[in-house]
Amino acid sequence: MSSWKFGKKLKEVASGRSGHSSTPATSHSHHSTPPSAPPTPDPNAATVTGAASTGGGEESGAAPVPRSGVLTIRVVEARNLHPPAGVQLPPGIRDAVEQAQAGMARGARESIQRKQMWWLPYVVLEFEKNEILIDALGGELDSPTWMFRAHFDVSRISDVTISAYLRTSPIVPGQNRNDMGNDLFLGGLQFLPSFDANKPLDQWFRSTSGSGEFHVQVSYKPATTQHLTINDFDLLKVIGKGSFGKVMQVRKKDTGRIYALKTIRKAHIVSRSEVTHTLAERTVLAQVNNPFIVPLKFSFQNAEKLYLVLAFVNGGELFYHLQREGRFNEERSRFYAAELLCALEHLHQFNVIYRDLKPENILIDYVGHIALCDFGLCKLNMAEGETTNTFCGTPEYLAPELLLGHGYQKTVDWWTLGILSDPLRFGDEISPDARSLLTGLLTRDPQQRLGVTGAESIKSHPFFAKHIDFKKLMQKKIQPPFKPNVESAADTSNFDPDFLREQPMDSVVEDSHLSQTVQAQFANFSYYQPAGAFGESVR
Repeated sequence: MSSWKFGKKLKEVASGRSGHSSTPATSHSHHSTPPSAPPTPDPNAATVTGAASTGGGEESGAAPVPRSGVLTIRVVEARNLHPPAGVQLPPGIRDAVEQAQAGMARGARESIQRKQMWWLPYVVLEFEKNEILIDALGGELDSPTWMFRAHFDVSRISDVTISAYLRTSPIVPGQNRNDMGNDLFLGGLQFLPSFDANKPLDQWFRSTSGSGEFHVQVSYKPATTQHLTINDFDLLKVIGKGSFGKVMQVRKKDTGRIYALKTIRKAHIVSRSEVTHTLAERTVLAQVNNPFIVPLKFSFQNAEKLYLVLAFVNGGELFYHLQREGRFNEERSRFYAAELLCALEHLHQFNVIYRDLKPENILIDYVGHIALCDFGLCKLNMAEGETTNTFCGTPEYLAPELLLGHGYQKTVDWWTLGILSDPLRFGDEISPDARSLLTGLLTRDPQQRLGVTGAESIKSHPFFAKHIDFKKLMQKKIQPPFKPNVESAADTSNFDPDFLREQPMDSVVEDSHLSQTVQAQFANFSYYQPAGAFGESVR
């Protein structure tokens, strides 16, 4: 189960040993121009930043383009949706269509009406890894109506993704289905909205994958300056815990969005010399903008604590699903490895080494894509050719050069990708291409390891090249082979119940009397975000 726990890892010590926009009738898109070389994240950066649309055709590692405000998205309806060629409607859907009465839900509460229309297509709306599952309010199989409006906090320019699915069986209250992968993907789109308050959007978009067209309305409201505090959030549940603090599921009061709030006690990280790691995690999360990395939404502080507000990804840890199933088939393993490869490549382009890749640090979202999290052991400012001797990581995944104290470069991440790929699938039955990939990634000499010249050499390996179109993968046009069972944005069924039983609260900490010099280290940790009062509605 997903736990957002602070995993077992070796503390870093100095070693003493020698996107793209769909095609609408009228498009309002704003793109930035990627630089020739991406900037290295600055630990003292005072504002959160991000890159222009990774899915929208921008190069991974594009110049960060910050935005601060609220994006309002209304998914109205669709037309001309149909199952993939050769796929028949499930019997349950056919029966529901035949039995449906014209006014079956008229006058019912909107939430009940949506559940009664289970046999109509639902959509997953996503922005900056915040996902909402929207059931249909009415319409027909090929032309459902959703009429659903939601508000998203904006921290950077990013794509909006809408995916439509058809259930294969009715919703059963209390049912514990682990896999929604049998739901049929009908069509979806990805587009870069206008972040100009004077240019609201109201138009039909053609699907960028699958069938159909979607009627979408989008508007943007720039931020009004406001200091965030813990009082801006409703504390819902505890979802993880560690020596430095805990992680809670929270709801932002103005927009209603669900987030993961990570609290860290300043005195603890100061006493354990972890300030640099903590600031590095904040910096990396604020700077990167990749569809397969959990983004930072906000950060703020008080005299005793630091607060990181992250996108809440609730499909469970890869570790949980791997434990439950024992082994993934090669197709599923390849899909996860390819998305991880894209995430690591993005970090490397920012001169960041991840150093702690393991199944516990990989989350699965609503739809089945991966989301890399926990950046506490990242190493910043690692330009090409530079080495570091710091000793850290999780024991089971340490690369040979790190264990031998020889110094290491970015290729250390390719070793951990190989180690991760091994238990994902490869047992008695292993294809020649898979064997070749593992042999290359697990080469003990880092100078001979696959990926020493960069991620492109791994992408071009037959294991990926024969099956994966990485441009489509970055645009999320390739459907995941597995879709976890997630009922809503607030669903915590994939989390450790031991944490969920704990009462969520921002515990009072005694005054630690940290000096002004120590407090000054956290001077640029916080940044401002929008104020307002928003919610979800049918309008």
